[in-house]
Amino acid sequence: MNKISLIIPCYQSDINLLNQALECSDLFDEVIVHINDKVTAKKFEMPKSKLGQDLCKIIWWEERISVQDALNGAIYYASGDFILPFTDDDFFHRKNLQYAIDFAKKSLNLYDVIHYPIWSGNDVNGWKKWGDDSNINYNKLLEENYIPFSCMYRKDAWLRVGGYKNNMPFSDWFFWLEMVAKRYQFYYLDNPVYYHREGHKETLSQKESKTFNKEEFLKGIK
Repeated sequence: MNKISLIIPCYQSDINLLNQALECSDLFDEVIVHINDKVTAKKFEMPKSKLGQDLCKIIWWEERISVQDALNGAIYYASGDFILPFTDDDFFHRKNLQYAIDFAKKSLNLYDVIHYPIWSGNDVNGWKKWGDDSNINYNKLLEENYIPFSCMYRKDAWLRVGGYKNNMPFSDWFFWLEMVAKRYQFYYLDNPVYYHREGHKETLSQKESKTFNKEEFLKGIK
């Protein structure tokens, strides 16, 4: 049965939101928190299992590094067959997450990526469903990144595409394009797995400028 690793890079984290992000940590086989600033390191308390054991592994990196390097560094040490990267201020829908994990655990070598829609929004303005598209289409994906950042993928697929690229705009978008271009297998689950807080911390592609040279962007896909 496959193992699932949850990866959370942290920089100047809101500890209350980080703790909420970790509320479902007991569902995973492994949780790695990559802390990249002293303030978060001092405030962070390790979540405990029912047996009183620590649920997380901590990677502490005092020198500021990029989100891409933080993700790649943590994934390198992960032992899971599947990786689920997650931001430190989003939070899971426990029942739907459990279903997605159960599916990934039983998956044979048929799928490299398991994707699903999410709820995007905030407590004030409400939540809307996003990423609700079962048809992974390369041409459509060239126009818009409609695959959520926090989807599950095989660590072996991450190795084969060379991880998240520091020198590319829209790093997670580029990551999915590489997978689609190389014909990796995607599987779609209908139910949203997590809530993404808009306007708080954004995922990799949303952090970058919305203007870029698409021709130069696509040259990197081999």
